[in-house]
Amino acid sequence: MDNKLVMGYWDCPICGTKEIRGDVVNCPSCGRARGEVKFYVKGYNEGTLLREDELKQYEQLDAKKAEEMGDRPDWYCSFCNSLNSDKAEVCSNCGATRADSEANYFEMLKKKQEREAAELAAQPQAASGPQKKSRSPLAVALVILLAIVAIFAWMNSSKTASDLKVTSLQWARVINIEENRMYSESGWSLPAGAEQTDARREIQGYNQVLDHYEDVEVERSRQVYDHDEYTLVDNGNGTFSTVAQPVYRTEYYTVTESRPVYVPVPYYGTRYYYNIWRWSPSRDVTASGTDHNAEWPAFELAENEREGQHREEYRFTVEHTEKKEPAATYRIAESDWMNINVGDTLIITSRRTGADPYIADDKGNRIADIQQVR
Repeated sequence: MDNKLVMGYWDCPICGTKEIRGDVVNCPSCGRARGEVKFYVKGYNEGTLLREDELKQYEQLDAKKAEEMGDRPDWYCSFCNSLNSDKAEVCSNCGATRADSEANYFEMLKKKQEREAAELAAQPQAASGPQKKSRSPLAVALVILLAIVAIFAWMNSSKTASDLKVTSLQWARVINIEENRMYSESGWSLPAGAEQTDARREIQGYNQVLDHYEDVEVERSRQVYDHDEYTLVDNGNGTFSTVAQPVYRTEYYTVTESRPVYVPVPYYGTRYYYNIWRWSPSRDVTASGTDHNAEWPAFELAENEREGQHREEYRFTVEHTEKKEPAATYRIAESDWMNINVGDTLIITSRRTGADPYIADDKGNRIADIQQVR
């Protein structure tokens, strides 16, 4: 469709007369020259897309009227503030020449909008009831910072129990005994110290080898032009142009592609079968007690055994003397455990973040790290 011009309208800012045709340059009610106004199309929202048949609801200019008004913006007379047709070389209101006035409708509209925005920003806010004092960005940021600091401080604060009496001590020491055992294994290589019992050619893996090509149909999609829809764009002279916007649809089609087909082809290697001796965990020997006389357990080794990994653990249990709370048991290093006795009163501090607690002195200083046994 060829570009069609649609009649625009304007409202008089002096007397308030509405919907004055765009080809009228003076208000029919008060006679005021059109000047700085905003053109619009009745019933149309700026940017809305319209189908071609929907354009019929708007007043389209015939060829003669379109030629008369054109589609270029009015120019603004700097002497009498009147807007004049792009085709006029002198102001229709005061006779000043166009050469003395450079700004057009869009430039003047932009300046007007900037001026109005500045005036609005400079005006005090009208009172419409009790107003809450707005907070500055700095004040808001300070409130947020204080909230973060408060949360961080709370999470890192401590809970301290000072009414804890040691009711028992526990220790345990464990030695794992390893046994030298023979294992029957196989692999693609022979480990050092292994006694080979057999060797065979076996499938070690598969290679994917091209066998042939086959044709397959594959669905594709593409965007195809379907039709035009239109927006109405202000020309700045009382008319609006119909500007086409292409609309596309998705079209699906199939193509034939040649794709490779692979088949697995085995490859062979020598697999070794062998016997090999390995040290393996066999049994634990344990010693435990409830005093400070911790010792490693006594044991005897068989001919094919050896001493393996050593493990040890030291615990103490405390109960509240004032609060009705359950007893708790903690792990602790041996050197610190040796300094604790049944009947001692301890101060234990724990973090709200869940970090491991610790034994503290009466000034809150850390004495020993501990872990609670759940």
